[in-house]
Amino acid sequence: MGTSCEAAEESESSAHPLRPHRLDDVSFGMLCSAGEARRATRTLLDAEYSRRLLLLRVLVDEVCAHPESVGDLAPAREAWDLLARAQRQRPEAVHRLLMDPQTGLWAAHALRRLRGAQDAETPLWSDVGQLHALAAAGAVLAGLDFRILVPAREGAVLLPCLGRAQLDAREPWSVAEVGGHGGAASVLTQGGGPGIQVPTDATQDGPGWTGMRRLFLSHRGLTLTLSVDDLARYPVIAGTAGPDRLDETAQRHWRRSLDGAWRLLVEEHRDSAEALAAGLFSLVPLPPAERFRPRSASASEAFGCVMISAPDAQVPDHEAAVELAVTLVHEFRHTLLNGLMHLVPLTEDCPDLFHAPWRDDPRPLSGVLHGAFAFSGVARFWRERCAHENGSARERARFEFALWRREARATLEIVHTHPALTATGRRLVRALLADIRSWDAEPVPETTLRLAERAAAHQRAAWRAHHVVPAEPAVWAAADSWLRGTRPPLAVSEETGGNVVTDPAGCRLDAFAHLVRLRITDPQAFAGALNGGPRPKDVTQADLAYVAGEQAEAAALYAEETARPAAWGALGLLHGRRGVAERPELLRAVSAEIARGGGRTPPPAELADWLARAWDDDAQSGSGSMSQSARCSQSTA
Repeated sequence: MGTSCEAAEESESSAHPLRPHRLDDVSFGMLCSAGEARRATRTLLDAEYSRRLLLLRVLVDEVCAHPESVGDLAPAREAWDLLARAQRQRPEAVHRLLMDPQTGLWAAHALRRLRGAQDAETPLWSDVGQLHALAAAGAVLAGLDFRILVPAREGAVLLPCLGRAQLDAREPWSVAEVGGHGGAASVLTQGGGPGIQVPTDATQDGPGWTGMRRLFLSHRGLTLTLSVDDLARYPVIAGTAGPDRLDETAQRHWRRSLDGAWRLLVEEHRDSAEALAAGLFSLVPLPPAERFRPRSASASEAFGCVMISAPDAQVPDHEAAVELAVTLVHEFRHTLLNGLMHLVPLTEDCPDLFHAPWRDDPRPLSGVLHGAFAFSGVARFWRERCAHENGSARERARFEFALWRREARATLEIVHTHPALTATGRRLVRALLADIRSWDAEPVPETTLRLAERAAAHQRAAWRAHHVVPAEPAVWAAADSWLRGTRPPLAVSEETGGNVVTDPAGCRLDAFAHLVRLRITDPQAFAGALNGGPRPKDVTQADLAYVAGEQAEAAALYAEETARPAAWGALGLLHGRRGVAERPELLRAVSAEIARGGGRTPPPAELADWLARAWDDDAQSGSGSMSQSARCSQSTA
């Protein structure tokens, strides 16, 4: 780490930090798969460290060019020099500090602010001044003698990787002093009031000090070291609130849950565990979520960090361990792909929006690629679980494997020829497809395959009913023909798929799959919900009847729920023949247009049968128009 502060001659984009760290063919080949590997992870870590150093250097040079941006703090050169001293004294500790996910999030945020690309309520000097806090943390870790001013927020001083000191000052934005002497460190108000001693073991709490907790999970010679970051100042997902401090009960629950997940990964998913041990640094805990619907997230600037909701304390330990393990693998794969995308672009600019079967909302091409990469790993995880589980747990593993093998493959087959993929992106997609296709012959019970097929169709139909708007001329022509009592026009079958327009109300569209999981794992709870007892959020009685196999009752109930777009998706599947089942948005739009023109809403079953004649006529005419569902996946918003 250099100590000068001359302006960089190259911009952040032109001075690519990763040129010395190109992926070798072996590591890249390991990344282009549905599995995780320690070697590829370490290669990405080396590249990310190089990128992080350059990001910091560019930030320091920008601050030096605008010295007013540090307010009353010392010039950026002094903070940079202190950090360089700490690195010389304890390079391994400073390496961990610089690779901390909060460092990446802060540096990117501060650089955007310096360049006017982002606004915030926080004074600029306070955000920029986290450089001084970073240097102070490095100096504490290195045991240096030093003194430096750092920003405080309502008296709180956050030292990355160490913890938070709470001073008496209550001003929204102020300055505090961090100092070290003889290996001991303290945080003082600028005016010299009572200070806070940083404990020798900074992960422990002390008077006025909240430590950054760390977990060391060890099993069969493999250790995962995690910071449980419930002090995070910079959110992993912009605009979200920071985590709450875990109390002792929640901390013990997390420890127990992670122990169980780590044992399972080490014993039965060793390759994944080795990769996680090499590249997962930090976990931001979220409150418990709904059963089978864990909340999780990651971010490109927070390499090695995952946000995950706490496992449900009410479910059996083994179920909780499996759910947490697959969520860790899922989010870590996002981290790996973010690292690869820092090295080389996988897509060019692309305005298209796509259906992603693991999301409720339409996604851009890069987002679909991220999801396909992550869920190919999820499919692999469940494939391996099939060999280890018994009873209902095995039945669930088979369902998840069948579902995600199907969905990941279908998505990759839609995008693999997209012209906006770069050569590297195409190579990645084709390698993932080859992995998934190699599992085609692996046996799954026929009943499980049918459940997976119905779950996939139900989610896609609900998604289309919410987010796809058919072309108005085809809708008008169909409504006019219905009102005149004639056959549907061929324009219905020839309609190109409409536009994708995000509907914010399209939430929890995985109701069918969610209920299948409940029926497999907890038959009593499913039966209770079916008979009027408590049921999962946003699940209707029609959904329950459909999963229970009571299709006539489900159709009748969905027909009473037509104010809910997702109900049209299910109605299209239950009543539709060729064309209509794939186009529930057309069924919904034509019904609404008929009601506007004639004053009476037609019965969904009758309308579906009538609309299906358009595809029958189309087939007889020999035009054979292609599936509209594929086209719509590439239509723009």
